[in-house]
Order: sequence, then C-alpha cells, then structure tokens
Amino acid sequence: MVGMRLGGIDPSILRELSGVYKPFVKAFKELVSNAFDADADVVRVVFDDDFSSVTVSDDGQGMNPFEFRNDFARIGGGSRRWAGDRTRKGRLRIGSKGIGFLALARYCDRLKVESGADRVFETQAELPETPATFDVLPFLGVPIPPELLQERLSCEVRRTGKRGGMLEEGRDYQWNRKGTRLSVGKDIGSVTVKLRFDCKGLAFRAYLDFDKLLRLADSADLEKLDNFASIDLFERDEPKAGTVITAEQLKPFVCRELRVDRRKGFVRNISSRSGLEQFLWFLSRCTPVPYATPAENPNPAVAKLQAFPTQVPLSHLEVVHGKTSRALHRPIYPLETGSPVVPPDMLVEVKIDEGGLKAAGFLAGYEGIIFPAEYRGVSIRVRGVSIGDPGFLGAESLLTGAAKAALSQVTGEVVVLSGLDAVDTLNPGRESFYEESEQYKILRRHLVGEGERVGGYLGRVISAVIRRSQVRSALADVLGRASIRRRALDDMSAAVTYLIARGDKTAELLRKLLRSRQSHVNGLASARPMELGFPPRIGGLAVVPSDNLPEAAEIDYCAEQIRLDTSRQEWRWSLLLFDRTFEVIHKKGNPDQPIGEMNLKTNQILVNWGHPVKLQMDERSFLRTALAWVLAKEAANKDSGHMMDLALRLLAFNTYNDG
Repeated sequence: MVGMRLGGIDPSILRELSGVYKPFVKAFKELVSNAFDADADVVRVVFDDDFSSVTVSDDGQGMNPFEFRNDFARIGGGSRRWAGDRTRKGRLRIGSKGIGFLALARYCDRLKVESGADRVFETQAELPETPATFDVLPFLGVPIPPELLQERLSCEVRRTGKRGGMLEEGRDYQWNRKGTRLSVGKDIGSVTVKLRFDCKGLAFRAYLDFDKLLRLADSADLEKLDNFASIDLFERDEPKAGTVITAEQLKPFVCRELRVDRRKGFVRNISSRSGLEQFLWFLSRCTPVPYATPAENPNPAVAKLQAFPTQVPLSHLEVVHGKTSRALHRPIYPLETGSPVVPPDMLVEVKIDEGGLKAAGFLAGYEGIIFPAEYRGVSIRVRGVSIGDPGFLGAESLLTGAAKAALSQVTGEVVVLSGLDAVDTLNPGRESFYEESEQYKILRRHLVGEGERVGGYLGRVISAVIRRSQVRSALADVLGRASIRRRALDDMSAAVTYLIARGDKTAELLRKLLRSRQSHVNGLASARPMELGFPPRIGGLAVVPSDNLPEAAEIDYCAEQIRLDTSRQEWRWSLLLFDRTFEVIHKKGNPDQPIGEMNLKTNQILVNWGHPVKLQMDERSFLRTALAWVLAKEAANKDSGHMMDLALRLLAFNTYNDG
C-alpha cells in the first residue's frame, strides 16, 4: 500500500466535522446514501459475529481511484463531484456537502474502500510561463505504478489563448518514457496540459486511518496530515461493478450498543428492543428504502398518499448478522402489520406548493396513544432521507392541556419533492433544517401555522383528536347516566321482591299496596315534564335513535351523527314491583311539592326532580330515595313508624357490589 495525501482542511475543523453524526446509525447511513448516489439498486450490510467490523457492498457505478481521492475522501468533494443534481438513472442525489467520509471517523479505527470503474479520468493543468517542467504524478495525486502509467496515461499540450494550437511531442515539448515528467524547453508563452487516464479494468483498495487522522488533528498542522490514507491499484480479470466499504475495528462503545439485549417482559417502544433491532429500525427510517405495505393493508388511503413516482428508492437493503438476514423497509405506523385503521376524519392529506417548495404526504390522528412512541411526530424526508427524528417543528412548546396531550396520538410523513435540499437549508448531518431558510418557514407555516397558535395541517389533526375525545367523553357521560338511572330502578325492584319474600309485617304492607287500585296523587301530575331520555345531540353530533345495535352506540364522525340503541333496557322507565309493572314519570315540580307520588289506577310513579333533596344527591341516589319514600308512604298508610322502617329497608338494599 502506498500513502496518498488528501488534506484540504484545517486540522481543528476535522475533529469538529467528525462529530457531526451522532449516534452511530446516523453516521452509518452515509455509506448507504453514497451507494444510492452511485445508482446502486441493491445494498448489503454484513456485521461480523462480534460486531467488530461491518461491510457495506453495493452494485452501483463504483469509483475509479481519482474519484476516490478527489470526491469521496476529500472535504467538500461531494459538493463538487456531481455535474448535475441527478444521477445517471435520474435519481435526486442525497450527498451534497462532501463530509460524508468523516461520518464514521469517531466510530471505527479504519475504513477500507474497494472499488473500480471503467470510466476515463480527464483533467488539465495550466503552465503560465515557459520554459517549464511539469511533474504529472504529484498533480494527479494518486500513486500509480509505472507499469500502469505508461499504458493508460496520455496527454495533449496546447498554447493558451488566441494563439492556441496543438504542440508536437519531441519538437515543442518532451515527455520521458515513464510518463511522469513533461518539459517545455522554449519560451512559447503559457500552455495547457490536458491529461487522460484510462481506468478500464482497473480497481483499487484504499484505507482511511481515522485513528491516525484524529491523533494528527490534535497535534499537527495541516502540512503534516500525510499518509493517513493509502491506496493500492491493480488490474482485475473480470469487470465487477459496485463498491465495498468496510468499517474495521468498530469502537468498543459501538459494539456494546449493538450487543445490548432486548429488555425482559413486555416491550412496547423501540428503545426497549435489542441494540441490533434498534439499529435496524432507525436505519430503515433514515435511508432511501421502499415503504412496507402489509399483505392485508388496513390503511390503503395512506399507502395511496405515499406513492411518489419521482422518489425512486433502493430496490433492496439487506442487513446480515450471523445466520439472520433482514430486508429493510421504511416503517410508517399506519402501514405496520396490526396497526389500527386511521379514521377518515383524522387522516389529513398534506400538499404544499409555494416559493419553490413542493411537499406531499399525510398526518394521521388516533383515538389511542401511539406505540411504539418513536412513531409519534411528523417525519420529514428530503431526497429519501429523514431529516432528524420525527417531531412537531416546535409546536409542542406552544400547546398545553388536551391539545398537548393529543400529540401522543399523531403521526405523519411528509416528503419534500423539491426545495429544502440546498447546502444552506440542511445542517451537515441532515439532522435538522436551518430555521432562517425561507423554504423551511413555508413548510413550518403550512404544517403547524405561525405565531403563538398552532394551526395548519397539525392543528386540523389535533382538533380531530380532541373532538373525538370530547364526543367519546360526552357519550360515555350520557350512557353512564342512563345506566345509573336504570340501576336505581333495578335496585328498587329487587328490594321490593326481597322484602315481600320475607313474609313479615313489611311484606304484608307491600302486598296490600300492590293489590290496591286507589289513587293518592295530589297535583304533581300537572307539573312540567322533566326530560331524562336521550338528548338530541351529543358532543355536537346529532343523535339518531336505533334498535338492536351491536353496541350501545355507534359514532359516525363523517356523517356527524351518533346512532343510539334506544331499545336497550337503559332507556326504559318501567319498574317491576313484584308482580306489577309501573311507569316512572319524571316531573320538574316546585320545591314545596312532594318528592314523589304514586298513581295506582294508571300504574304510574311520579318523581319530582325539583325537590330540594335533589341538590344533595346524584341522580341514582335521588331516584332511589324518591321511590323508597313514595312506596313507604303509600304502604304505611300514615303510620310514621312503619313508613320510616320500610323506607330505610328499601334504601339499604343493593343489588350491585359497589366495592
């Protein structure tokens, strides 16, 4: 292996740039992004059994040794490497900043790169004055064996400017047999030397010694940063596309993180999984892999919103460790196996087209809290790569109460189709946006609104989440009150049956009462009716009476209505007293009117909900009290002792266990 100087940046900045990518998985993704930019379709990642090293191989277009030196292993090389914004296959390139080769500097001791490409390398140099001597090898920057140099290197020398013309070897300039030095012996003005090197059938193996580089960066100046890179060129028998990169001697802390065991017991969040499982999950979110659609897709509407013909991902990204192998897919909560269906009213399509920014995707809300927790938030993808972790673009700091709690029920994915991909809008590690970017401001305004109030697409989803919560709460209250009232009637029915079965004086009084047909009502019948049936609206939705539903109620948010099963016992006011059925009638009487009356002719019991006692009790207690005192009064026939005893016995009886 022969040393090769790279240089190009101050040593103090090397260490800073090498720390941009945290944690390990976000540094590792740069190798996958490089493969994507090289037009790879298939990428294979193989970990050693003990995680001491990891190899990434792809079937992309590969690199010749000059591209490796000038582009891959040069600070800022990526930003100068590509002539256009798209690859040969038409993909939008991910790389742009040219610091990706430093991503793994803190995570491994050495990076081995093996590749080759049959492309011709061309470059040129200017000789401002003649006579002059030009050393070709130092200019090329790659140590090329003499036997390869003579066969593959050619040059063309021309005068510069208006007098430009081809110079003739032997007459105007000399080029020694080894092709390493070019001499112009006469004063013919400035000249341009064009060099051409044929890389067909040529491969290389190079090493980047990060351990040495970072030690030099701490102690040496720029001029001493030599030989941390070495390269070996050789001819290959068969053409082989692609690149193989191996991160050797991964740092101990990386190995420990990857070897962490899955937490025992029920594991709900990604952070509770094993180290390798966490690595795979986060890698699948921050690399350009296809979306996963389960065989039985519960959310086809979401899958439709995530179909972007212009976004061409890798065909296959495989990670191998030991005997296990897994193909990665982009995880989205609504498309995960077993995920609940996104309610139509809580699925919001995102479409943004303003100021050069185009983005599309979805936001989705759920009635329950989203698990794993890592799915919560809005994930933003630029050129197939997530920009940081999912979040809410600062909206969480503006919300309080129910609105803030609703964020745990929101997920989403927004794909930037154009814009927000320039060097001045993304930070070096692609972990966040520069907030002063005008296009970022547009994105944020559409997603979360502006100012101190959360609006936009996120505001719509939060409103849908809160609305459902409010409707559910209001419905539960209505159903709960109906159930409690029914419980009071059931208590009284059971109490009368139980007391009659005892056969004592109380039983005689109750039997006599229930055989009577005499009426003792005294004006409560003329009082205003008290509505205790189902309300016309619940939580703002219209109530539609229905029969024989599978559940007590069915909510249709799109139709803005609630189908309430009013055929259920909870909505009936019949009261069975031993062998006789009465109808309970609710009245809004005056405070000075009796708490209740009993009409034995019409089989009705009237309850005065305007009685002062109601102010001290809940609905169930008041209804039980009113019924007990009415029955006791009528059965005791003005005997206060019997009336008090019977009323207390009726109130003390309970068919339910209140715990």
